[in-house]
Amino acid sequence: MGWEFIAFFFGAAAIGIFFLFIVLIIALLKWLLQGYFLFRVAEIKGYHLPFLAFLPFGTFYIGGQAYDGNIMKKGSFEPKQLGLAFVIGGLVLYIMGLSIGDIAITYVLMESIAFVGIFTAYVKQPVLGVLLALLNAVTGGIAAIIILFLYSRKLREEHDGSQLFKENNDSDKSHPNDPNLNRDI
Repeated sequence: MGWEFIAFFFGAAAIGIFFLFIVLIIALLKWLLQGYFLFRVAEIKGYHLPFLAFLPFGTFYIGGQAYDGNIMKKGSFEPKQLGLAFVIGGLVLYIMGLSIGDIAITYVLMESIAFVGIFTAYVKQPVLGVLLALLNAVTGGIAAIIILFLYSRKLREEHDGSQLFKENNDSDKSHPNDPNLNRDI
């Protein structure tokens, strides 16, 4: 009877370690993907210190900067101060967590609240931004990866489109020998 218990214990421990390893890999992928897409959005939008997107509480700082002009009136607060307020609030709530589960849930909720500004900038309506933040909280942060990916593509297309438009207008002026330049078609 003793050997069966030991074999069962080691088998359960091996399965537990395997599942813990899988969860760790998924968490690492989530962190890297979310950080990368948040970095792209912050870089295109010109937020202060976009590299903080890869740090756990740096996401709060980037997300807080997105509140300026999307949730709050543009220029009513300094975006850096809003981001810093989110970081301090997140740290206080994180430290107040009573257990590992509470800490993880608190972090996902604070991240969702910080991302309301980015989600609202993407969908252009505050109510939908809040609903996307709720979806992000329910999915454990997976929705943020998808939304940040779509928003970064949208910003990149707008940015590239404006550059292409500018280049096309400049190219018209740079070719004075073009026979169609001053012609009404």
